[in-house]
Amino acid sequence: MASTLKLTLRTTLIALIGTAAISACSNSDTSNGAVTNATDAAADTSGPALAEVVNLAGLCFSPIVVQTDWYPQTEHGGIYELLADDYVVDATRGATTGSLVWDGVDTGVDLEIRVGGPFLESPVVTEMFLDDSIMFGYVGTDGAISRFAEAPTLAVFNALTINPQIIMWNATKHPMATTIADIAQEVSAVSVFGDRPYMRYLVEQGIVPSEKVDTNYKGSLMLATDDVAHQAFATSEPYRYETLESGAIKTAFQLVHDVGWTSYPQNLAINRLRLDALRPCLTKLVPMLQQAQINFITSPARTIATIGDVVTQLNTPWRQSPELAAYAIATMKRLSIIGNGSTSTFGDFESPRIDEFVARAVPILRQQGLDIPDLTASDIATNEFIDPAISLP
Repeated sequence: MASTLKLTLRTTLIALIGTAAISACSNSDTSNGAVTNATDAAADTSGPALAEVVNLAGLCFSPIVVQTDWYPQTEHGGIYELLADDYVVDATRGATTGSLVWDGVDTGVDLEIRVGGPFLESPVVTEMFLDDSIMFGYVGTDGAISRFAEAPTLAVFNALTINPQIIMWNATKHPMATTIADIAQEVSAVSVFGDRPYMRYLVEQGIVPSEKVDTNYKGSLMLATDDVAHQAFATSEPYRYETLESGAIKTAFQLVHDVGWTSYPQNLAINRLRLDALRPCLTKLVPMLQQAQINFITSPARTIATIGDVVTQLNTPWRQSPELAAYAIATMKRLSIIGNGSTSTFGDFESPRIDEFVARAVPILRQQGLDIPDLTASDIATNEFIDPAISLP
């Protein structure tokens, strides 16, 4: 390991917390600061430089367990950026464990990254409440709202500023369509996987006619056989269509974000009931998460190789080639999927965006029969641990 820290943070940590160890028992005190733009908060500039406080031993559980929402992929790059080269893959559990390093410096704790998707028997939020060893889960804002009544989570860092969720279509067959509203008038169906809240929103807004909604999407590249539109991710399916062995298909799409469904898609969230117990660790760790995501998107080669190796060792049908990873990174930059958002701070939760989304999403989720309490932004997200000076150049 490197003997000195290549300091890339531009200011000190938000605060210095003492060396009290975190107890394995959780605390039910859920007090936390309101969600405000991190740049509006005064940074504590009296603390020590990060090089003096990078050691997480005694403050954080070891391993720090992160439950992801899918197979290893580029969208998880910031977490894999923190994984040292000594990692070991357990293909049976779908878990990768190694030293947690920050800019080449061992932090004194291990990191365990668990695969989501088919490796899970229940949603990420539920797993977090069934297994106390999980510190972070990838939880979108809409997922946090929908599960809050039985499993309240608190997002402490947003890894992706904009949701890569899209509706896409064959651009050659529909050259004049530029929006979801356009294509919904031209195709026989808009296919999605199940009863998606964002699709209910699109119907409610008059963007997609209700009779055009097909909830039986199977995840296939169906534009090769059907003239429809379907859900996809900007970071993946357009490339897969471009490289089809049967012949390239030129696609067009619109981000669901751009029509008003502005959920933060991949927040790193904790079990909200454990906030006080985790606070000492979060104070040091969250700024590292911010900078790790920036380091990844700026210089991704090593981490992309790590993700590719983990995928290979897991030995599942899922694949992410270096070419697809390069496409995903370029797309995330081009569309500001990873970016500072409307503030200069990277990874913060912005107001009024999150407040407006809560107001927009709660009625729709209740229409689906979910028990959703009255919520405010600060119930599901906090900027308490965000360093407001960390910014994507």
